[in-house]
Amino acid sequence: MPPKTTQDNMVPEAKGIKYDECEMALFRAKLSYHATIDERMASQNSNLTSIAEAQARILKGWEIQMQGTKDLAGKNEGRSASDKRAMAQYEWRYTALENAATKTTGKG
Repeated sequence: MPPKTTQDNMVPEAKGIKYDECEMALFRAKLSYHATIDERMASQNSNLTSIAEAQARILKGWEIQMQGTKDLAGKNEGRSASDKRAMAQYEWRYTALENAATKTTGKG
């Protein structure tokens, strides 16, 4: 095996991306919301409009909770169990509304 050159030592090691389930759940919820909000707000169905408004409030609270836990915990530390439960509640509430909306429209 040939000896390593100085150039080989100068390349930094690749670091893995940390996967945060809470952030990914929020990201997916935002994608879902933005993909459907215009159609739901324009619909004549008051239930869909109410669901969209409730989802907007949930996303806002979820983002605030997420930012608060980031600020308190720091970037290198994980979230506490209570923070993870709070995030799971936001995800559950959003998903429950999304399921109600898709049943209302017959899509999904």
